[in-house]
Amino acid sequence: MRRGGASGLHQTEDKESTRPRRCLTDLSAKKEKYASVITSLMTEFNQRFQDFSVIEKQIKLFSTPFLVDAEEVEESLQLELIEMQCDDSLKSQHQLLSLPDFCQSLDHAKFPLMRRHAKRMMSLFGSTYICEQTFSLLNQNKSRLRSRMTDSHLCEVLRVSTTKLSPDIPAILQSKGQHHCSH
Repeated sequence: MRRGGASGLHQTEDKESTRPRRCLTDLSAKKEKYASVITSLMTEFNQRFQDFSVIEKQIKLFSTPFLVDAEEVEESLQLELIEMQCDDSLKSQHQLLSLPDFCQSLDHAKFPLMRRHAKRMMSLFGSTYICEQTFSLLNQNKSRLRSRMTDSHLCEVLRVSTTKLSPDIPAILQSKGQHHCSH
């Protein structure tokens, strides 16, 4: 008793021969999916960081002041930069300290413009983070369910959400003088 006969054998061969094609199709689809995700990420990355190309020289001056050519920086900073680059003790401090600590250790009288430049560069990243954090909180608080919130109320909610202060509840209650509700 033969089941399927020759035609059953051909069906088995057809299933087996289409399996590699299906795998290749699946791989191709996954490849296209990942390629589009990577392309999207690269586009977003380039858009977010396109501003950095404009200030690339200022960033290099901040991060590696001993490797920058003094002729390539603003004239106002050239003298301070040359003086800094000629000071071997500052070079060793730059290698030993973190970048913010190094910039803070610069002499106020000798390097006022370099210190100001460093403060500007350091504030770029902190202010961007704070801005994005606040925008995220705004989106959380002004959701579809809370769309009728007024701008002034939203401002108050954001102020409370972004503050680093924490209320001293026991002191506030004590200042009220009355510790129980009246009837």
